Amino acid sequence: MLSQFSFSNYKSFKEEAFLDLIAEPIKDNEQSVLIDKIDGEKFLPVLVIYGPNGGGKSTVLEALGYLKARILRPYLISQLEDDAEYETLLQKNSGMEFKEKYHRFSPECKEQPLSFDIMFRVKGRQYKYEFSCVHNKIVEENLYQLVVGEKDVSIIFERSTEECVLGTELEGVPIEKLKDTMPLLTHTAINYDIEPIDEVLSWFLNVNYLDYDNPGNERQIVLPKTGNEKTRMFEMLQKMDISISDFRVEKDRDGNIESIFTKHRLDNGKEIEIPFEEESSGTRKLFSCLCEIIDCLNEGALIIADELDAKLHPKLLKFIIELFTDPKVNKFGAQLLLTSHDISTMVPEVYRRDEIWFCALNARNASKLYSLISFKKENGQIPRNDEAYGKQYLEGRYGADPYIRKILDWED
Repeated sequence: MLSQFSFSNYKSFKEEAFLDLIAEPIKDNEQSVLIDKIDGEKFLPVLVIYGPNGGGKSTVLEALGYLKARILRPYLISQLEDDAEYETLLQKNSGMEFKEKYHRFSPECKEQPLSFDIMFRVKGRQYKYEFSCVHNKIVEENLYQLVVGEKDVSIIFERSTEECVLGTELEGVPIEKLKDTMPLLTHTAINYDIEPIDEVLSWFLNVNYLDYDNPGNERQIVLPKTGNEKTRMFEMLQKMDISISDFRVEKDRDGNIESIFTKHRLDNGKEIEIPFEEESSGTRKLFSCLCEIIDCLNEGALIIADELDAKLHPKLLKFIIELFTDPKVNKFGAQLLLTSHDISTMVPEVYRRDEIWFCALNARNASKLYSLISFKKENGQIPRNDEAYGKQYLEGRYGADPYIRKILDWED
């Protein structure tokens, strides 16, 4: 489970942006939070970011995608000869540009580090990974671990431009020839079988980044891998009142997919087939993401979705969100991190106050990220859990006015 993520000097963000998925001690939708049975810590199953176009909300998701790409791409390339599955994984991670994207509005930022800090839990351990680079050269990289329920944090490695300190798990690992552009985490995963390193890398591998800001992604279709996945997918479609009952795939002699047809069951019991490309853009988008969501729920993984609400009816978006907030469905601790413009779902029945975040530019062309629960109104109080969040957001009451690119100076 993702606990916290922060970054700085990345695109529109100059100062540190901090995203927190540890649940606040509030009464909102308590049944939906994810609870670690070891120590009782509570985590958010969903976090949504609202804000105006150009305000930086997509950048928050992209920053996490950039960190993932820096770690995984060299590893995936190294595995291509051994396993064809890694070629698919590499293709899924190839859309993220590898070049640095420092904050452009302050010239001094070009020589300052892009910094990332992430903390997550996997298999009873909590990991904290820190990564900083300047001109693609790594200036700091640290990895720590904590056994959940205990107090002592142990060093796996600490790396800077001056020295590299290895913990007991990495004793004997030669690092003299390590390039300053190669993450030590990745280098170790490629060449050695060390449990904490493998767990950290596997966690990043399971993070699924869906970029619906790219129209080409909506034309893709991911087919169910198993009969159970197929059954679950069509059960979801039926609950969404979509009449597709099955699909058929045509392949060429080499086994490559040529055409896909969706089957619709009519009221009279008959079935008709329609070429997939003739389905509505919203239906095609559902097909592009439902299998990914099912995989995420089955693995208890993190899925990141930019512009998930685009071309989807609000009821369909609400259905997808509730897949994560319903503990009967989300049995393994999956999480959804998304951006949205949909106001109809910005209600207490769908989101907790600590699950709603805002992002917009300040007067210095730098983005700021903050949560609804941290917002202070004119009377000094935080918003109540029975307020009309959407209406007040449209009125600019929470600072990130959706119609104004600059953030309203609510702090003053």
